[in-house]
Amino acid sequence: MIHVHQLWKRYGTRPVLQGVTLEIAEGERVALVGPNGSGKTTLIRCLLGLLGGEGTVRVGGHDPLHDHAAAAAHIAYVPQRAPNLPVPVSEIVGFWSRQRLEVPERLVEAAAALGLDVGSVWDRRFPELSGGMQQKLLAATALASRCPLLLLDEPTANLDPAARSAFFEALSKRNPRPTVLLSSHRLEELRHLVDRVVVLTDGRIAYDDDLSRFLANPTLAAAAGVELGVSLTH
Repeated sequence: MIHVHQLWKRYGTRPVLQGVTLEIAEGERVALVGPNGSGKTTLIRCLLGLLGGEGTVRVGGHDPLHDHAAAAAHIAYVPQRAPNLPVPVSEIVGFWSRQRLEVPERLVEAAAALGLDVGSVWDRRFPELSGGMQQKLLAATALASRCPLLLLDEPTANLDPAARSAFFEALSKRNPRPTVLLSSHRLEELRHLVDRVVVLTDGRIAYDDDLSRFLANPTLAAAAGVELGVSLTH
């Protein structure tokens, strides 16, 4: 599903990604962790086709930079921070419905499971919603999409405990099982959502192994920004 080979990305002369090679098979659930500035967001932006670099990037067999529409059809994305979308919620639902070829009710139901009544905010502009409401709507767009790949960047950061639990449950029920790449500092998300952990340090992969070995190494977890026994925000 994801194929990255010798990916380099520089901002000016400063390398942010340094020869990253990563394979994620269909149906795998992988956490991408690391300290701030390690290159996690840059890698995700390359997978989304928002940035280019030296090397090979393929999503579902497509180059996301040069064949953006074909690659994007495979991806549902939940950003860490809600974008500034100066439009009513109704337009977001309509755009999602047209892009995903789904009925709006599917998104409305996914949002309701997270505790958001879309009908009650239908005419409100997206920036007027609380941070929790924004995150619930964005998470619902990913859960309601039938895309085979979910790119999740701190997806439950602004959700209340009930919504976080509902998000985990909805994701576990997705059928067929989607491929997941999760960028997170939250131990709770790692334990619920992934089987494998990839650690980026200074733009290089420092660790790539299963979750149990990662959790058994407190020094590695702390260096990656995850504290065992504590769910971190930022």
